Amino acid sequence: MVQVETKFCKSGPVTRKEKLMRKISILLVALSLVAAGKALAQVDTQAPRTAREYYERGLQRERAKQFVDAFADYRMAADLDPDFFDAHFALGSLYAEMKDYRAAIESLTDGLIARPMDYSALFNSGLYYEYLGEYDNAIAHYTQASAAEADFSHYGGSAKVARADAYHYRGRLYQWHKKDHAKAVADFTSALRLDPEIQMVRYRRAVAYHDLKDYAKAHADFAAALKLDPDYPNLLNAFAWQLATCPDAKYRDGPLALQLAEKTKDLETLAAAFAETGAFDEAVASQKRAVELFDRDPEPKDKKAAQRRTERREQMQIRLAAYEAKRPYRDD
Repeated sequence: MVQVETKFCKSGPVTRKEKLMRKISILLVALSLVAAGKALAQVDTQAPRTAREYYERGLQRERAKQFVDAFADYRMAADLDPDFFDAHFALGSLYAEMKDYRAAIESLTDGLIARPMDYSALFNSGLYYEYLGEYDNAIAHYTQASAAEADFSHYGGSAKVARADAYHYRGRLYQWHKKDHAKAVADFTSALRLDPEIQMVRYRRAVAYHDLKDYAKAHADFAAALKLDPDYPNLLNAFAWQLATCPDAKYRDGPLALQLAEKTKDLETLAAAFAETGAFDEAVASQKRAVELFDRDPEPKDKKAAQRRTERREQMQIRLAAYEAKRPYRDD
């Protein structure tokens, strides 16, 4: 939009000539605004002819939240030029916004034909496969994204930071869904080597070390992560649990466990911390409350989920029995 600023700072009576000049100025402003509006309308309605023009108009429409029209423009750009990577990538992003992750992956796959090993397309494909629960495909794409020979030109940032993110996300999959804690540790270590400032990775590596029963390394990572993020509830809870229940006395610290557990308000961790400090009445009360709240949740219909629920309740009862017998719980 054309902006014209007019200033009338003269003091005293306004002459007829000055009044006329004001009217002329206002008219010129109005005419310029109308002309600008017509120009913008012409740009918006003029039919693009090339893939690039369709793509550029798609960007404008997406910024204006005209997503259906933007999608149509990106689609036309990709059809006109199948090697137009940016059009495929934009389509993938729009599909992901609509949570159509399968279509998003297909668009990114088309983009990878035009630009093999593009980091952003590989990483986003891994993420969308993860959303779909196809973890092997996600791991395969994160693996390619973490490679030194990946194409980082579309990413625009540090290649080391980008690769660290890919290692981080692959490590999460190994940890959460594959239960392969050794591979998770290896990936988290690679991520930290590339980007020592990366968020969350020390905490997640600590959890993986704990699951591998390498309590010394878990303790070191928990302590380092706590300095970086002293208020993260999951970190506080996981560290408190090890401090309260670790089979190795060198890595138990009841008072610190209680201090951290009180911040998270997790009843089971709080009970374990109370027991480690010898406050068994409080441990029993906290564990009973945890069981009571657990029993209020509806029974899952899925058989595997129901079995996991039964096993968890049995473990809760085992811990309650230990506290009632005035014994702290050991996470053997």
